[in-house]
Order: sequence, then structure tokens, then C-alpha cells
Amino acid sequence: MKVGDRPSVAFLIPFASRRTKSRWDIACAHLRQTLKSVRNSTSKSYCVVVAGHETPDFNFESDSTSWLSVNHAIPLHEDVVVSGRLDKLAKIAAAWNYAKSRWNPRYVMKLDADDLISARLVQWLENFGDQPGYLIKHGWIWRSGSRCVLHSTEYLDRVCASCLVIRTDIADQEGPFRTGVEGMRFDQLSASFAAADHYSLVPGSGTSTVLLNDSHQRYAAQFAFLGHKLSSVPFKAVVYRTGNPESNSAGLKAEWPTPRMILGTIRRTRLITKNLRREFALDFVG
Repeated sequence: MKVGDRPSVAFLIPFASRRTKSRWDIACAHLRQTLKSVRNSTSKSYCVVVAGHETPDFNFESDSTSWLSVNHAIPLHEDVVVSGRLDKLAKIAAAWNYAKSRWNPRYVMKLDADDLISARLVQWLENFGDQPGYLIKHGWIWRSGSRCVLHSTEYLDRVCASCLVIRTDIADQEGPFRTGVEGMRFDQLSASFAAADHYSLVPGSGTSTVLLNDSHQRYAAQFAFLGHKLSSVPFKAVVYRTGNPESNSAGLKAEWPTPRMILGTIRRTRLITKNLRREFALDFVG
């Protein structure tokens, strides 16, 4: 990206504190891999802001990639997963303010510090991006470190937070978007609704912007509330890393697979080819 150009997309990467990581070396290696996948883009019309408490153990800053130090207290919550998500959203907010003031990008995307993007995504947004937002439904699920296989999915948004591209004039619009995943306390009726319906707005939700919430399964409903239709990226654009002990979601209770789920996993299994490695800068890190 040339100095003075308006980038097609800003990637906001929240990096968890060293105090919450048992293996800082692995967390840094995963972040390096995520940044490599962005830099692998066929178009350079992007900017990146990584926000965190402690600087990672490698240097990555450039004209289009910045480190942003934050000093807020890590949120305290009885649920450690909620605490991690609140910390993540605070870092995204700081990164977004920085990206807006420095680059004024056309689109913005939250990207977890261990996920990978397709080399085609930035170019596609540069050439075809004209909608209020894009949901990334098609992607890959990769167990961290696996050298042979990954799994195709058409429902990436159900499991992965790195799944939404927002036009910047929409990103700060507000609505009843904050739910239990961000620590919102519901009455019994709303809690029952949230448990039964993962895709609609929950009665009694707190106010947040469309960018600063982590209820990724409800993004289509959030855009509809704002009067916009959420479109889709028409190709597999993200690799979602699972099995990462350093992830903020690592403490979530695992669901025992049913025979149908096992058969579905086998059906979606694909070999990791040279083309996939090249497209996602897919290295076999821890």
C-alpha cells in the first residue's frame, strides 16, 4: 500500500496478555503466522493494527502494520472466558480508533491472533466490495499443528469470530447486540431465548456497536436491525485454528460428537495441498 492511499480493509488483531498465557512462545508464533497470512495477500490494499499489553517477541511493524500498546486492567469476571472476551473487545476498540485516525479504511475486520486469511480476500474486497458487510461462511477448520488434513465448512460463522467484514460507516452503529458472551446478565426469559435461538437478537440485550461485540452467530440479525443486508464472501476465506491451548475459548466445554457429527467430519475432511499452504501461508506451528 502506498503512503496516502486509503486501504480496502483494516485488520484489527487483539493480542492477549502474557499474564494469561502459559506458552508465550506459542502465542507469539501463532501471531507471526497470522500476520504472514495477511502479508501474503495478492493485494497490498490493507492495514493491520495489533493491540496488546506486552510486545510480542518479534518485530513486525511497517508502513501498513502497527503495534498498539494498551494499559487497561484486564477485566475481572467470574467466567474466565468472558473476561478474555471483554479484554479482546477493549483491544479491538483501541485498534479501531487508531486505524480510523491513521488510515480511514473502507472496511474493517476483526481477526483473532491465531486464525489465517486467504491471499484472495483483500483483492476481492478491493475489486468487488460495495455492500455494508460480508459474512464469511465458507472456510476451513484446522486442528493446530496438523500436517495432513483440515475440514471444510459452510458454517464458519457459527464457530469462528474471524468471520465478518464491516463497511466502516456501519461499524460504529449501535443496537441491542451485547449478550451473555460479553458478560451481559439476562433474566430467565431472555436466558432461555438465548439458549434456544443462537441467531436472533436476544430480548434484553445490552447496547454495543456492531463492531464491538463477540456474538458472531447473530451478525445477520444485527445488520437487519440496522436496516442492512449482510452479504457473503463467495469463497473459503479463513482458516479457523482449533485445539490451541492458548486461545481465549480454550476453556469452553467440549461437546461429545454424535455418530452423525463424526460422519460429517469425515465427509468434510480434505488433504492440505501445496495450493492451500500457499493461499493461507499455512505453516505447521505448535
